[in-house]
Amino acid sequence: MTIFLKKDIYIYALIALMMGIITPFLGIYSFGLIAVALGLYVFYKIQLNGKTAAILVVSLLYVNFLRPISGSQFILLAADIFTFCIIIKHVFITGIKKEKLFLLGIVSCFVLFSFVQMFNPNIPSFMAGFEGFRKTSFAFLLFYLGALAFNDAKEAKRFFVVLSLFSTPILLYGIKQYLFLSNFDTLYINANDADMYTGMLFGKPRATSIFAGPFHFGMFAAVLAVVNLFLMDTVKRRRDKFWLFLLLAISIYACYSSLTRTNLVALFVALISYKILVNIKRFIFVFPFISVALIFSFNYILSVSDKLIYSTNGLLRMIGTISNFSNDSRLQGRSHGWEVIKELVKQHPIVAYGTGSAGDTLQNTYVFRYHATSHNFFLKVLMETGFIGLGFIIILFVALLVLMLKKILNETNKLNKRLIVCSLSVFSIFLVNTMVNSTIETYPVSGLIFLILGMALIKFKKEEVTPLSKS
Repeated sequence: MTIFLKKDIYIYALIALMMGIITPFLGIYSFGLIAVALGLYVFYKIQLNGKTAAILVVSLLYVNFLRPISGSQFILLAADIFTFCIIIKHVFITGIKKEKLFLLGIVSCFVLFSFVQMFNPNIPSFMAGFEGFRKTSFAFLLFYLGALAFNDAKEAKRFFVVLSLFSTPILLYGIKQYLFLSNFDTLYINANDADMYTGMLFGKPRATSIFAGPFHFGMFAAVLAVVNLFLMDTVKRRRDKFWLFLLLAISIYACYSSLTRTNLVALFVALISYKILVNIKRFIFVFPFISVALIFSFNYILSVSDKLIYSTNGLLRMIGTISNFSNDSRLQGRSHGWEVIKELVKQHPIVAYGTGSAGDTLQNTYVFRYHATSHNFFLKVLMETGFIGLGFIIILFVALLVLMLKKILNETNKLNKRLIVCSLSVFSIFLVNTMVNSTIETYPVSGLIFLILGMALIKFKKEEVTPLSKS
């Protein structure tokens, strides 16, 4: 241990000496060189595990604090490239276990096909194709991270603890924006690509926190709500349960402060799904009563929906607009894009139109011959990669659902089962959003969702399995 410690000291001293010599000659460029040197050394030393995953994810989240600063997107890109290199290093040194090969292979096929679509004749430039590729495929990078970094449910739980604690300031800042907006907050709002119409609802600004839009923040808060519910279920002390319940409440209110109705629906679906799947046998017993209560509740909401639309309470008003979705002007505007994509895909169902052709706001930066705003993840994939790319996504999603449901039904260890239920509940947030949003473009939030999905590939050790009655 002492030898290795001295070796590290010598390496640091040598790097410091070299940088001290070249800094006067390179000036400001020496900072980039120092960053590269440190990055290479960290890359050499680091190992892919739960701790590494936590550091990388927290870094990807907090880089967004620099978003109002010019050039911050290059820092985020550097973080993504570093994550990619760590994954490649792990695969070459450790390999991939055979039970993970199929799903990781499907993801790789989609990413590779998406990369090829960067060079579609419809794409006006390399940068336009790369921006589209980043929006469409970078989130899948974290699926590898979730699938390869974790060995058991305990390691995944520790990751969630770190994620929950470090995410709380981001959630609180978003809530603060909703309650009272300051001049500083407008730095993040003005850095968004979307217009003010998108950033407002009922005349009130939507909370974005440090993200590129309210949909990103609303989805992030919904994911954290499920994570905090999972953690609350896995602790025994009342004090711990109280603090996690408080974090759960913050997550729910943060989701509301984004004023994104789809994410409110997704949050409701995810929390209900979690509670149902954790206790399937108990749910079967009470299912008739829950069904009757839900039917009466929905019928009542529909009967008073006209009144709710004009309510002075923001939550009631959102519920009213959700129940009157067929008359919602924003939803009707999105249906136009759906029809455009369907007609365009009929002309080129295989070749399609390339990455970025359905990228949100990219039409403001690049001149595409054919471009449509999808507001639907599956239509986005269809527009950009055709039926081949869509086929890979459908196979991936179906295989994941089958795998998670099978594990939930067969798993006998409480912690293991709850981890898979958490993954499936988080997946439901993504699926609900796919109906009216491109969803995947909420990176790094979408990447976090795919990381949690990657955890479903963990092969639980037999010695970890204990009967539910004894745990």
